[in-house]
Amino acid sequence: MNKRLVTLDNIKVSDVVYGSSFVIGDSWRATPFARVLAVQKEGAWFEEGRYKYEDYPIFTRQFKRLPSTDTVEDIHYHHNPTINVESVRINGVSTSSMIQVGSLGILEAESRVKHFRIIQDEQEEDFSID
Repeated sequence: MNKRLVTLDNIKVSDVVYGSSFVIGDSWRATPFARVLAVQKEGAWFEEGRYKYEDYPIFTRQFKRLPSTDTVEDIHYHHNPTINVESVRINGVSTSSMIQVGSLGILEAESRVKHFRIIQDEQEEDFSID
């Protein structure tokens, strides 16, 4: 991987969360990873420890990986040894993702999210005819 100098005049990043990263410069390998249990519950009580990753198959099963491909030999000639970026504005980077200004050799990102929406029982309306 040919390394180059990065010049960045202005950047504004609001949020980088949940296994994500923001990198200026070169990286050989990045492996962002996130496991998320997102519980949206109607009502005032939340039972801590009720939800465990191992209770849900999405967090334990193996991902089917893409078959590896033959390596392609290539050579890049960068006529400018500098990556020049004038201005970047990023609202958010979330859940095992990446923002990078520079070179990256290998990226293997993984995100597993299980959403729950727990709604209180609604009052049944009486539509019977007397």
